[in-house]
Amino acid sequence: MQYWATCNLSAPLCVFQIRRAMTTPHPSSGPNPDLFLARRAAAGHADAWAELIDRYGRRIYNIAFQFAGNTAEAEDLTQEIFLKLYRNLGRYRGDVPLAGWTLRLSRNLCVDHYRRTRTERRTLVVSEELLKYQAGGMDTAARAERRERLRMVYQTLEEMPEAFAEILMLRDLQGLSYAEICAFLELPEGTMKSRLRRARLELIRRIDRRRQALGDSTPTRSGAYR
Repeated sequence: MQYWATCNLSAPLCVFQIRRAMTTPHPSSGPNPDLFLARRAAAGHADAWAELIDRYGRRIYNIAFQFAGNTAEAEDLTQEIFLKLYRNLGRYRGDVPLAGWTLRLSRNLCVDHYRRTRTERRTLVVSEELLKYQAGGMDTAARAERRERLRMVYQTLEEMPEAFAEILMLRDLQGLSYAEICAFLELPEGTMKSRLRRARLELIRRIDRRRQALGDSTPTRSGAYR
């Protein structure tokens, strides 16, 4: 059973545990479908909550996993995010897409968790669970090579300014779209792209310095670290 079907939340949040088979029909169109869905979910309609989870559950979990680094903490963080979503849905006015609003709402929890655990992670090896998650779907040799490359990337990210590490995790490791990153970071697109360019250059510079310390002076090509 997936994590969003087992959230242990008190009523009326028990709707998280109600399966889609128990939902009731409702209109799917209107002047603002996002606002309609948010209002129904805020009112406690089980089918609306199920649709929210179907839409955003996997995406939110994947982002939480990047910031947490392991399944257990990612599941806890995801549950916190959905609890925060429940408590704040009444404030949604439909002036921005619900997907972006949801991402924006999740940011503080993700960043706060990252800050709390960052110092500890600097003293530990990179999570094998995280490496496996990122390097899946390849043949054995390619997967092993990518895991080692990712290990160096994640170790380097822990040393970088938080704003750079954050945007690289979102774009290059999680694959969020520019629009999603802008919503998550609450930045205009031009600022976001400029930060991403600077973050990539800084990451490459730091990776090259690490490699040189290991006796490898071959420069890292742009994009080759991913």
